[in-house]
Amino acid sequence: MEKGNEVRLKKIPLKVFIDALIDVYTAGAEYVDLIGKVDEEQDSIGIAVTLDYMMMKDDGDNYFDNLAEKMLERIKGAKLSDEDLNDLT
Repeated sequence: MEKGNEVRLKKIPLKVFIDALIDVYTAGAEYVDLIGKVDEEQDSIGIAVTLDYMMMKDDGDNYFDNLAEKMLERIKGAKLSDEDLNDLT
């Protein structure tokens, strides 16, 4: 829901969201863009990271290369509770 400059996304599952933010941070991100989608049943939020947002390693390389793999592993490993499954229907 958007009011003026405020965008409010409702009922975002915290555990998965926080775990994703931790993964992005530990992978070297200093900044993220949050992308939200309002839906009648449940809103959703996404995290976007560009190469410009990543910290550089001492050798001048970046941490970005393995980030997508780590995020996919996190998503595949996420356990859904009965309540989560009920919210999907």
